Amino acid sequence: MDTRLNEHIEHRGGAMMAEEFGYQVSPRPASEMTPTVGAVVNAELDRAKSEQNQIPPVLAIPCALVAIFAALLTNDAPLIGRLLLPAIGIAMWTSSVRDENKIKANKQAAERRAAVALSSPWQAWPCRLEELPGGQGKGMMLLAPDKAVACTFSSPVPESIWVGTPDGRGVFWFAGDLRFGGLMSAPGGSPLWWAHPVPTPQTVAPTGRRQEALEGAVIDEAVGFAFDEWL
Repeated sequence: MDTRLNEHIEHRGGAMMAEEFGYQVSPRPASEMTPTVGAVVNAELDRAKSEQNQIPPVLAIPCALVAIFAALLTNDAPLIGRLLLPAIGIAMWTSSVRDENKIKANKQAAERRAAVALSSPWQAWPCRLEELPGGQGKGMMLLAPDKAVACTFSSPVPESIWVGTPDGRGVFWFAGDLRFGGLMSAPGGSPLWWAHPVPTPQTVAPTGRRQEALEGAVIDEAVGFAFDEWL
């Protein structure tokens, strides 16, 4: 990424850089502009909360096994039983902790998505889609008006978008902060996915005349974008 762009993102938080570039920004938060997005993220949050409420106490199973183990000791249980039971208890406790941490992380991610949808407007960004080096997955490079890469996201771009975007150039919607990531969508609010920022590769795939022309076209489209036409 250009050093000046990087400093600009840090200074502005990245949230309204699209507006400064002349790209269109929706007048209201994403959840209001596209109610289906609000419904999706709220459903994810409700599901995550429900999963967390169903977590059994982490120590419940191990404590029960310890109680059984103590009873076995008084009954002169075989040595193998005395050794096996606490080992099973430790394994189950470890698994319980791991599952609980995963469920808590899912809830935090759902809360973050919901907060973005409720507070951040959609921004229209011209993008270049490329496979990131080093096995980082699918990359979305947000372009400045001069075609420099303003920000690079790694994200689980839906396959229909990945293969259906001509030459990997198109306008996409973003809600959030360029420094921390946010929600991305095709125009209209669906499909929806989360993107997080990664360092822009030092070398990107070379562009030919066709790709350069497409990038110019999608930049012009982001400048003249009319959200109301899609809603």
